[in-house]
Amino acid sequence: MTDILDVLTKNILPIFAVAGIGAILRRWMHLEKESLSRLVFYALGPCLVFSSLVNSQLSGSELTQLATFALVAALAMGALSLLAGRLLGFSRQERAAMVLVAMFPNSGNFGLTLNQLRYGDAGLTRAVVYFTVSTILVFTVGIFVASLGKLDGRTALRQVLKMPAFYAVLLALIVYGFHLPLPSFLARGIEIAGNGSIPVMLIVLGMQLADLKNLSGLRLALPAVTLRLIVAPVVATLVALFIGLQGTDYAVSIIQASLPTAVVTTIIATEFDVQPAGVTTAVVLSTLLSVITVTLAITLLGL
Repeated sequence: MTDILDVLTKNILPIFAVAGIGAILRRWMHLEKESLSRLVFYALGPCLVFSSLVNSQLSGSELTQLATFALVAALAMGALSLLAGRLLGFSRQERAAMVLVAMFPNSGNFGLTLNQLRYGDAGLTRAVVYFTVSTILVFTVGIFVASLGKLDGRTALRQVLKMPAFYAVLLALIVYGFHLPLPSFLARGIEIAGNGSIPVMLIVLGMQLADLKNLSGLRLALPAVTLRLIVAPVVATLVALFIGLQGTDYAVSIIQASLPTAVVTTIIATEFDVQPAGVTTAVVLSTLLSVITVTLAITLLGL
């Protein structure tokens, strides 16, 4: 019980405390969230990805292992959610919505902060790898799923090429791989901007949650949330063991894969009219219940 309370008070509740500030600012002061979201998406977030990868002490093989885990864990959850949807007799749209909920965890707003609180900069560096892979998957596989296969490969590729984080990864790999020196003022400036992204991400998360209304679609949300919060940690553990992850790599990867559903799935579901009410309900439920499930996962799995 002491371990559970320790994880809850030191690692989980601080995240919700900051997100709560965002919710208050949005609900009672009507603070605009779009500008902050764009600030994170186009500037602070890419700076965090770049600085974390460039300054990391991870070897090329370790980066490959972490990225492979993120890809395999996400695809495994996508396959399981499709199977579960068929067994439950869901329609094509409902199965697509279930994939969105089960496949894409909130590895940015929630996961980066949690892993930094728990494991420091070493945790943040590893969490960024999962976050980057997951972000690319959201704007490729996620959009394909949401559109029920109506988009072609070029459209999905254009979505990836619009993501600043994609270019941050490419530049970071070039600088990291060729040991290119950066001017100290530039490197430090990017690092400062990246560090600022985490609190702003949490503020935006709170604002997004404050805007989620008209909760319905429990028929879809309940099994989808079960997959995201209960099944995903088990799948993640098996994948991590199979790949051979150890130590901090093992712990951070499993935590990232065990988080509640990414808020961006509500935007995709709304844009493509794929059960937006059910997806929104799943995001809210999974986020609230994750206080319990993520705490238990960290404690019971010894992360």
